[in-house]
Formats: sequence, structure tokens, C-alpha cells
Amino acid sequence: MRVLVIGAGFAGACAALLLRESLGAEVLLVERGAAPGGMLRTLHTREGVPYEYGPRVVSVFRGTPDILPFLRRFLALEERVVYQGTRLRPDFPVIPFPVDLESVRRLPCGATIERELAAIREQGAPPGERDLRDYLETSVGPTLTGLAFEGFNRKFWGRPLQAMPAVWGKLRRLERIASTGSYRLPSEAAHYYPPGGFNPLFERMLDGFELRCGVTVTRIEADAGGATVETDAGALRADLVVSTAPIDAMLGFRHGPLEWRGYRVEVDLADPAREAPLGTAPDGVPFAWLYTPWAETPVCRTTDFGVIHHGPRMADRPGPTVVLREIVDDRVSMYPVWWEDERFLRYLDDAARVPNVIPLGRLGLYKYTTMDSTYAMALRLAGSLGDYLRGSHARRVEILRAIRGDWGN
Repeated sequence: MRVLVIGAGFAGACAALLLRESLGAEVLLVERGAAPGGMLRTLHTREGVPYEYGPRVVSVFRGTPDILPFLRRFLALEERVVYQGTRLRPDFPVIPFPVDLESVRRLPCGATIERELAAIREQGAPPGERDLRDYLETSVGPTLTGLAFEGFNRKFWGRPLQAMPAVWGKLRRLERIASTGSYRLPSEAAHYYPPGGFNPLFERMLDGFELRCGVTVTRIEADAGGATVETDAGALRADLVVSTAPIDAMLGFRHGPLEWRGYRVEVDLADPAREAPLGTAPDGVPFAWLYTPWAETPVCRTTDFGVIHHGPRMADRPGPTVVLREIVDDRVSMYPVWWEDERFLRYLDDAARVPNVIPLGRLGLYKYTTMDSTYAMALRLAGSLGDYLRGSHARRVEILRAIRGDWGN
């Protein structure tokens, strides 16, 4: 079987490798960029200092623990202690996020938040489900709702809390408030970083594959015998096409463009001789990520790459490190939005009618992914490919939905 993979990011590279290893497929990858990797690239400032724009660490967030032995085939992984914090107002101290009661007491409004939480616990009722505001105010109280979620929601998602469904809070477990902070970014495993960055991953994963970079796909024509992919470098023929390109673009935007949320970045260099740029948790470990939820700043989150690249000890930093700020920019396709589900499902239904072409990945299946969930998606594709190619339209839709998965995987 000759397979053409559109896009050589992590989803495309995983699909290429798994289809070759499980089915013996002959795989060609075409990539619009100058190099493989997509968003999973280690970039460098003009001074040569590294940072990441997309994924920063490897862990098991909601996909499969198989990601760790898979990556260790190609990369060394060093464990990292990753703490995330939030500064709820510019004049407030930094506290861990998800917040804990002990840290909340340090805030100027801590006593008010504590009284509201005590009243909610005394009432003993489950959180309201009318909308996200109702869910949050009846689980963490109105003061913390306003500080931690109201401004951020308007800034990043462009919606007031009452326009968001309560299930959004349930899925992300926004009601969690422990007595004391665990500080560490929640996941099912430790966090890891490959020394030297992610770029060698693609050199090793795609070793032996035919890869053509700088090639833009303009059209896909499919038939019962395969598919022809038209590019700015000529036409390519394959038995099967796996497309990690945006599903709406693949289908000619017939239902209109899908909406996304994303961010651009600004980077500065931090002096390792100074204190941790984002502050430290009560146990002395520097925060790697810091949320700034108030609406008056366009910055959503700041990352200290010194922690991620070198670990939590300031003395271990060999030189300047990058502090990166994420600034809302809806032109960047990073995060799908829940209110496009109906439109996306129309695209998914149409995609299942196109023979020998399968969408995959964050853009192809309109799903926010981490590295572990991307790999899990590619595993499900490889395991169900025969069933998909033989199936009815209804069965193909069912399989595509299973490959995509849900928030839990």
C-alpha cells in the first residue's frame, strides 16, 4: 500500500511510522514548512537561546502511557518538576493553580473567598449546571469566579461565562480547591524534557521515509482506486491519503471556516543570576508557567524555559533563558471551540464520504491535543484502518469519531 501523509508534524510522523510498522506501507510525507515538526519544534532566539512554541514537556495528560516508551526509542527524556501558578490581579501574589485554600488565604480578598467556600460546603448542594458561570459560582464562589475565570474567559475564548456550558467546567475540573497545594502540574506521570530539544525527534522518526518539505497541497481528488493530491510541485498519487491539514480546508470550506482560538508569542531573555522570573511556590520550586487571567492584559500565560530546560535549581542554568508570553491571536489555529461542534460534525460526515482519504490530528479532526493524545489518535487509526476502508458510511463516521476520541483521551 502506498500512503501519502499530508503534514509532517507529530500527528503525521506518528501515522507514517505506525502505518509502515503495522502494515508495511510505503509512505511519502509532504510538508508545507521548511522542516518537519509542525508546532512541536524547538526554536531559538537571535542569540541562539532555545524555547518551544507548542508542546513544552512530555507527560501523560489524557492520551496513553505508551507515549513514553515510544519517544524513548528516539530521544532521551529527563524528568522535570513543572509547577503552574496564577497571579489573579497585577498587585496580588502568585499562587499555585489549581488554587488551594492555604494559598488563597494569602490574597487580599482571601477571607471573602474562604467565607464563600465555607457557605458552599455547608449548603452541600452539587454545582449548578445552567451555564459555566452558574457552575463556578456554586462550586468556588463568585469572588474566585470573577478573579480566576471571568476575565480570562472573555480574553481568550471571547465569551462571557454565561455563554459557556457547565460541562466545560466539569471536563476541566475547574471546581478543584484542595486544602493545601500540590503545586505540580496535574498529569498521570512525571513530566519530561528531551535534552537539546525536540527537533532530533523528527530526524529519527522519519529516518528512511521520503519527505518533501516546502510543498503546498492545493486539492485532493479521491476515487475508489486511491487519491490524487495536487500540489504546487505537481500531482502525487497514492492508495491512501492521511491528511493532517485543516478538515474545513480539505473539504473546500463548504460549510464555512471552523473557528479557532490561539496565541502569538513574545520572548525575552532572563538573567539566571536573578531570582526566578515567575516566582516560587511555597516549597521553593520556581513556577514554570504563570497565568494572568485579568482582562486588562492581553497576556494569557508566561513560561519560564529555564525550569523546563534545566530543572528547578537556578544555579543549574548555564546562561540566559527565555521567558515567553502568550498573547491572544485568533489567527493561530490552536484550540478548537465547543460552539463549532455542529459544523465540525458536518465536516466529519462529509470526510467519511471521501474514499481513501482520512483526516487526522489537531487540525484534521478539530481537537486540541497533547503529545500523548496525538500518539493515541495515531494508534487508533492504525488499528482500525482495515475496518474503516471496508466500512459503510455510517461505520466510517463511527470510526472517525473513535479515532478522534473525547476530552478523556
